[in-house]
Amino acid sequence: MYHNGAQIQILDMPGLIRGASKGRGRGREVISVARGSDLIMLMVDVFEANIDVLVDELSQSGIRLNQHPPDVVITKKSRGGVDVNPTVKLTRMNKETIADMLREFGYINADIVVRDDITEDQLVDILAGNRVYVPAFIVINKVDLVTDEYLKKVKARMKGWKFLAVSAEKGGGLDVLKDTIYDVLNFIRIFLKPQGKDADMAEPLITRQGATVETVCETIHRDFRKKFRYANIWGPSAKFPGQTVGLNHGLLDGDILTLVLKR
Repeated sequence: MYHNGAQIQILDMPGLIRGASKGRGRGREVISVARGSDLIMLMVDVFEANIDVLVDELSQSGIRLNQHPPDVVITKKSRGGVDVNPTVKLTRMNKETIADMLREFGYINADIVVRDDITEDQLVDILAGNRVYVPAFIVINKVDLVTDEYLKKVKARMKGWKFLAVSAEKGGGLDVLKDTIYDVLNFIRIFLKPQGKDADMAEPLITRQGATVETVCETIHRDFRKKFRYANIWGPSAKFPGQTVGLNHGLLDGDILTLVLKR
């Protein structure tokens, strides 16, 4: 899919059935693809709008939807046992339980800094070390076949979830779906301006929120980072038009960027 200058690869995978995490119905193949995805869309039929099986099977496979890794850092040491150092008030676990769980996972001597009020399940996820955290939302298809009242009842069952109503056959809601995919993936557009020339406003460089000038250099060519002198920036992230910035300058959507390299 080409949208807002970004080329987005969308994979239509077979549906998950109960037991998919254990290999039923080619489940392991589907889940392996899901683990490497930047976004998961849960497509459901408006007449069978139940996502419990999908969410359960993904969760059992170590995929955490719409969650962030807890801010916990574990550092092994040579002696001294397990030291738990919370920087927030712990209301779901105590320091002794955390230390016991670390020992069960083989951390005999370690320092653990806990910056979130974590649960036991979250700590297990951290200690397991094989969890992935992926944004997700629900797409309800065939909404052209139901009444508004019926659709309201379906939406009421989706509490806590971001969802979109579409009609694949009639094309309803597809433009909103494309915009949502683009936004959830946190894309931003950077327009490159060669020295002394106009900016290329037709073909932006697509990167992600949080990108810096260094990110752009490495995206274009690895030698750009080595030859970099300075950059000029116009747009939302510039304090004034043509501001001279370094590699660490953070970029925003719509910025115009000129890279100046060593000859």
